[in-house]
Amino acid sequence: MTVNLTISEVTAFKTELLSLLEQLRAEVGEERKQQEASGLGSLEVHDSGEEAGAVVDLMLNVEVLALHSDEISDCLAALERIEEGDFGSCIDCTEEIELSRLRACPTAARCIRCQSAYEAFLQKSA
Repeated sequence: MTVNLTISEVTAFKTELLSLLEQLRAEVGEERKQQEASGLGSLEVHDSGEEAGAVVDLMLNVEVLALHSDEISDCLAALERIEEGDFGSCIDCTEEIELSRLRACPTAARCIRCQSAYEAFLQKSA
């Protein structure tokens, strides 16, 4: 359930998320265009220095695309929570996510306490 959020607040979050999603998709499209234009996909090099530079460029490009992919997934998940009426509730404990947290990060799926526990778990797992 959407806890303590007015319809106008939920609508504003939905608008913000849709805008962010559009921006991220545009950035991914631009990254792909730049990748094609620079020939990063071919990795044609003439010496070891060029090869090292090409590999670094390719790795950075992959990282940027992976980051955008994660951000797009987060946006889609938040939009799904809005549609299901769960936006604003922590996916772990179901407690309300603070409005200030949602304003700072509208894709937030966890309350601060559960997010901290999740990040600690990830650090232990790494």
